Parts: sequence; structure tokens; C-alpha cells
Amino acid sequence: MTTLEKFLPKLNMLTKKEYQWVIQPLLAFLISRLIVWAAAYLAEIAIPGMLSDGFYHVNPNNIFLDIWARWDSGFYLGIATKGYSYVVGQQSSVAFFPVYPLLMNMVAQWVGSALLAGVIVSNVLFFGSLVFLYLLTEHEFDSEVAGRAVFYIATFPTAFFFSAVYTESTFLFFLIGSVYFARRRIWGWAVLMGLICSASRIVGFITFGVTGLEWLNSHGWYLGRIHQRASWLGLWRGLRTDWFNLLIIFIIPLGMLSYMRFLGYYFNDPIAFSTVQSAWGRETVGFWVVLYRDAAAFVTGDFLTGQIWYHIALDLAPSLLVLSLLYWMWRKMGESYAILSALSILIPMSSGSQSLSRYVLVVFPFFMALGVIGKNQLIDRFLMTIFGVFLGVFTGLFVNWIFIA
Repeated sequence: MTTLEKFLPKLNMLTKKEYQWVIQPLLAFLISRLIVWAAAYLAEIAIPGMLSDGFYHVNPNNIFLDIWARWDSGFYLGIATKGYSYVVGQQSSVAFFPVYPLLMNMVAQWVGSALLAGVIVSNVLFFGSLVFLYLLTEHEFDSEVAGRAVFYIATFPTAFFFSAVYTESTFLFFLIGSVYFARRRIWGWAVLMGLICSASRIVGFITFGVTGLEWLNSHGWYLGRIHQRASWLGLWRGLRTDWFNLLIIFIIPLGMLSYMRFLGYYFNDPIAFSTVQSAWGRETVGFWVVLYRDAAAFVTGDFLTGQIWYHIALDLAPSLLVLSLLYWMWRKMGESYAILSALSILIPMSSGSQSLSRYVLVVFPFFMALGVIGKNQLIDRFLMTIFGVFLGVFTGLFVNWIFIA
């Protein structure tokens, strides 16, 4: 046997075991981004784009960059270059939390373009999110489930937002990071990631509750065992011996509170991010009202002539799938994952179903659950085929100013 033949099995073993946490996320990233970038470029050059003042083109001389600035991207670019603005009753940039545009601004100092900076931040943090998702899923299940989970989230039909000038990648990175460190009981890093997450998006404050619940779980206190004396005894021991870690968890909401302080100081409205939602036609009426109202509007449409609210189907279908898996998540993955998933869907659904298919992207426990379900080869092939096809289609629609989510 030659030296090379002796070496190859060792190299094979290293590749299969020790480096899967980076190889699998990297493969998912490269394959999914190949689909996304190819579909975006071909759609932009092959399909006539919208031409009017409302359909802007930030960099028409560079299609590879311009295609990633659509719809809400304009707000992030505006914040990164000019700061916040607020006009009562109008769509204003205060609706968008500061972490992503701050990162854009920092990177733009080096690359000279806010648009390029936004694309870089989105893609780098998306890859980081895949690494965190793999590590967390492997910690909860095994490497095979982890491998499927990262591919499912990377190829989900609206996963093109992870490469666009949108906050999805940034929010997902800090959300998964916070939960990953909380599950590993590394409280300092969990708090830091949660703090940044709470300043990344309005639902980021849930990291406070999830991290706190994980601290309780670490001492034997669970919602499902709230009636048991042992749970309360464990909590008492935790309060006596681990009070410092509990105390620092209360730092997490300061991310959102600091943004509220900023809004109060400059615009005299600390909840301007909520107040301004009415300009987008959103009002908090309860998720049950939204579900009934929008489902009825879809069903009563004229399917023969195509006069239907197709967005409702695109948004409600994945959201309802997430909600249908909540009980399974609670039993198989734990109460933290189920609660995080429920709040991530029900909070935005309380004011409308619009964009829910984008919000589902950051509900990472859903993709962990699919990773388990995907052990069935038929389901796995079905999901990968459907996800891949619709990812290409939706990307093409997005770059041509067809609203997806």
C-alpha cells in the first residue's frame, strides 16, 4: 500500500467527521446561492423590468449588485447612508431596526458602497447562520439531521432574501447564536447575541424570554412540570447558586430599549416602529382575525379569471405548517423551540399575513423539525425539489419587482 493510499482514508475520515460543521453549511450556501444568483441574473436580463419612479435601480451599471436592492432595501440603504427619518402617517425608516444598517455603514467605510456592503453583510451572516444552525441541530439530534436542516433553510422558496439588502440574515445569525449558546449554557455569549438580536427586529425581544426559559430549564424548572415540587426546589437552588447568570440575562432587552430611547429623543415617539406600521396598512387585530379574514378573501376569489389574492396562499401556507408542528416541537425538541416558533409567527400575524413567507425564514426550529422528518427519502427529495424550483421562480419574480413577501 502506497503512502497516498494510507493517507486517503484518514483524510476521508477527517472530512466526514471533524469538519462537517463547516463543510455542510458551505455546500448548502454555495449550491443555494448558485441557484439564487443565476436565477436573479437571468431574470433581470431576460424579463423586462418595471420602469417608473417607484421601481428604483440603485446601481443599473452593475446588474449583479442592483438585483439585490428591491422594495424595503431602499429603507436600509437610506438609513445606512443618511440616517433615520420619520413622517407621521407615512412609510418611514423608523420601522426598521438599526443593527443591519449599522453593519452596512461600517462595511461601506471599507468597500465604498452601501449597496455592496449590504450584500456582503447579508451573505456573510447567512453563512454564519448556517454554521450555527448545523451546530445547534447536531447538538440536539445528529449530523444527518443537521445536514438536511441547513439545506432546507438555504433552499426554502424565499431564501433569496438571505442575499438581498434585507435584515433576514443578520437577525437569523444573532437569533440562532443566542439560542445555541443558551442551549450550551454559555450565558455570557447568549446574552451578547440576544442583546444584538433585540435591536435587529421587533420580535428580537423573544430572545430574552427564550434565554430566561433556558436558564430555568438548566435548573430543572419546566413549564410542563410547573406543578411538581422538584421543579421549584431546582429553581430555588438556581437562584442561590447561579443568580449572576440570571441577572445578566436581563441585559438582553436593552437592545430594543436603546432603540426606543433613540426614537423618543429624536422623534418624540419611543414606539415609532410600531406607530408607523399603519402606513403599510397593518393594524393589530389578533392573529385569529387575520387568519379568518385573509383565508376568506382567498377562498372567495375568482380562480377561473385569476382574480385571487395569491399572496395570502404564499404567506399562510408555510405559516400554518409551522403552527401545525408546534406540538411535535414541544415534545421532541423542547418548550423553548416551540414557544420561539409560535411567537415568531403569531406576533407578525396579529397585524396581517403579508410577508409571513419571509418571516418563516428565521423560524429555524421549523427547519430543524424538517431535518428530522426528512429522514424519509421520499419526503427529503420532495422538499428539495419543490424548494429548489420555487426558490428559482420567486427569485426571478423578486428582482423584477413582483412583490413576494
